[in-house]
Amino acid sequence: MNWKAFITICVSSFFVSFPQNIIGCGPDADPYDYFTSFFHPNLPEQSGYQPFYYTNYNFLYDYNEPLNIQDVLAEEWSDYTNKKVSSNDALEFVNKYSLNDLTSLYFHIEKKKALIISDSVKKNTMTTYFLKSKDLEGLGYLMFAKKVQPFVIDGPDYWTSPERDSVAMAKLIKNGQQLYAASKKNIIKLKYGYQVLRLAHYSGQYKEAISIYDNYISKNTEQSILQPLSLALKAGAYYHLGDKTQAAYLFSKAFAMSSAKRISNFLSFNWSVSFENGEEKDKILQLCKNNVEKANMLALFALNNSTKDLQALQDIYSLDPANNVLQVLAVREVNKIEDNYLSGQLHKDARRTTYDYYWYNTDETQTTEYKNEIMPLIKLLNKIAEEDKSKSADFYHVAAAHLAYIGKDFTTAEKYLALAKPMLSNDKIKDQWQLTKLLTTISKQNKIDAAFEKELLPSVQWMENKAKTENSFVNSDDYYKPMIWKKFYRDIFAEIIAPIYRKQGDNYKEAFAMGKAESITTTNYNSEWSSGVDFLRDYMNSKDVEKMYALLQNKNRSAFEDYLVENTIKIQNIVDFAGTAYLRDYNFDQAIAWFKKEDQKNQTVIDTDPFIELLYDREERFASEEKFSITKLAFAEEMKRLQQLSQSDKKNAAKHLYKMALGMYNMTYYGHTWKLVQYYRSGSDGYYIPENASSFQKEYYGCFTAHAYFEKAMNASKDKNFKAKCLFMMGKCSQKQIHAPQWEEYSNNWDKLDTARQVYYETFMNNRYFPQLVKEYRNTAFYSEAFNSCSYLRDFLSNK
Repeated sequence: MNWKAFITICVSSFFVSFPQNIIGCGPDADPYDYFTSFFHPNLPEQSGYQPFYYTNYNFLYDYNEPLNIQDVLAEEWSDYTNKKVSSNDALEFVNKYSLNDLTSLYFHIEKKKALIISDSVKKNTMTTYFLKSKDLEGLGYLMFAKKVQPFVIDGPDYWTSPERDSVAMAKLIKNGQQLYAASKKNIIKLKYGYQVLRLAHYSGQYKEAISIYDNYISKNTEQSILQPLSLALKAGAYYHLGDKTQAAYLFSKAFAMSSAKRISNFLSFNWSVSFENGEEKDKILQLCKNNVEKANMLALFALNNSTKDLQALQDIYSLDPANNVLQVLAVREVNKIEDNYLSGQLHKDARRTTYDYYWYNTDETQTTEYKNEIMPLIKLLNKIAEEDKSKSADFYHVAAAHLAYIGKDFTTAEKYLALAKPMLSNDKIKDQWQLTKLLTTISKQNKIDAAFEKELLPSVQWMENKAKTENSFVNSDDYYKPMIWKKFYRDIFAEIIAPIYRKQGDNYKEAFAMGKAESITTTNYNSEWSSGVDFLRDYMNSKDVEKMYALLQNKNRSAFEDYLVENTIKIQNIVDFAGTAYLRDYNFDQAIAWFKKEDQKNQTVIDTDPFIELLYDREERFASEEKFSITKLAFAEEMKRLQQLSQSDKKNAAKHLYKMALGMYNMTYYGHTWKLVQYYRSGSDGYYIPENASSFQKEYYGCFTAHAYFEKAMNASKDKNFKAKCLFMMGKCSQKQIHAPQWEEYSNNWDKLDTARQVYYETFMNNRYFPQLVKEYRNTAFYSEAFNSCSYLRDFLSNK
């Protein structure tokens, strides 16, 4: 991923005034939920790195700065008063009260002038502190900071710089320098130095800004958030002076020093560096004073890399084994392997792309590269754990175990899980250990039988509880990011358990597992829009759905089965689909029996005529059908009646068979009443039968049985006009059996695709039944009607 492209597109204001609402660029995949993952990104002990968790479809994982500077400064003011002032009161006093309020308080203390302030200001404990302590030095600084603020804040939006009065700012710089010299407390000197530095930076006096940092701040030993903030301002000054190498070095130091402005420093570092230039990287590294600084520098390069980067992890560990970012980078590497290898492997076992927003890597060369990184990464993580210089051996053992699970080396996975178990240090690691153990245990199974279901139940219930009790967090656009444990729960049912059921022939339990997967993210869900119900309708057949119904009716279900059937697939969905599945099989007796189990009030009503005779395919309702309606039950009963009459009423058998054929044709994708057997219809399907199509899909897209019944009707009649009509309808069916070229079959070879389409069009127009229709039925009334209505028939004749 070329992060520089993201930066160029998304950002125009940077350095210390970095926006917190970057516009997301690129594909429409959900950047937090586009691949299958079972390794939690929030495992690292070190906080302040959430924006840099792995996602390959956003510039950052989270666009909120990890540290609120105002809150930290308020806490520092509370410490300044020896905790006599609460941080909340300090926050309000420093950020909300006006310069007039502070000035009135100052002159009241200094000159006994009347105190003219509001009651809220009087009641603030920081006001009380200043009144008792007479600390005019601290209060005077806050008054100065209020004067500086308008000149150093951002514009009305993040893309607009404010107008800055350089003359006024120069006066404030001089005043600040005087106040700095007069100050007695180091912390107040640091604060004045910071304000003067800001003024110099924002007024474009970059050389002076560097000098101010060196003279006023660099030697100040006070511990404060102002130290990294000041260093970042110095780095920005070097950038503006054209020394990007020095700027990158200082931004990397500021990034490592504190979570304050960490996104801003990250982005500013990016602007200062050419990631494609290895010599420049070496040049920046030469500025580093020690191994720790080199490790911090390499960490920034690694956090910018969305492709596998084992070497960076090795180098950083060699330089600084206790570096805070190591765990973050380790999780990123595991997540990259899940994205580029595990997701595709699980997808091979799944029935389909389970969730439409999953984007699987299908490049075999790339997936092999990530697969080949599993064992070297395991070895490195094990080395880190054994040497334990970072004091986080449990984390690295669990990460190694998880990688072994991904590589299907379950013996190794269990080995590292056993090593980690006695040293698990916190709840996050314990939970990940439990999840990896569960995945390893399930994946070892060739079959999920009743005994294993009993063993599995406590674990999936534990996962459900984790999912239901986790807290979401909101980004700056008020978009709720998917909750990680809900994803884990969903995917363990959809991507792990469901495929095992399918492989062992328990398709009905596979469908329930899919409904269970969805249930964790839904409440009071409308089952008509349920992915679990869609799965039932797309992949189950009549025998499968009977087993589903039997399990629901079984009063002796196991505890696991009780748990499994509580999902988004409800009994009314199963009953309706059972009848529909038998309609798809043309088993009208069973369809009727199932539809009669439904509540008659809830039966699906079809508002188009399933026995209509159309020369042109039409999905839309006719005006003449305004008052027409029929249920699936009524249709099945009529088809059964026609079926019986075709046997008992030989005299009119042709008529009965033809009406049945119309019903069958109108049940297809091209028919007027496709809703009899499907629940939705894509306008981009048709004229080809999908690869590995089910028997229903072959009928739905190929019209084979309808074709056979039109032929039966034609053979049962001696009426030439009727025969002509049957033959024409057979021609309509046969057109649907000609495979239309699909773009994905030609690997973007558009020339070959165009040639194939031309052949298809010619074959389509030269219908195999047209010669017989012209030769034998040219003089019938129906032929005349078809000739005047059907352009393909006219094209056929004109070509001849």
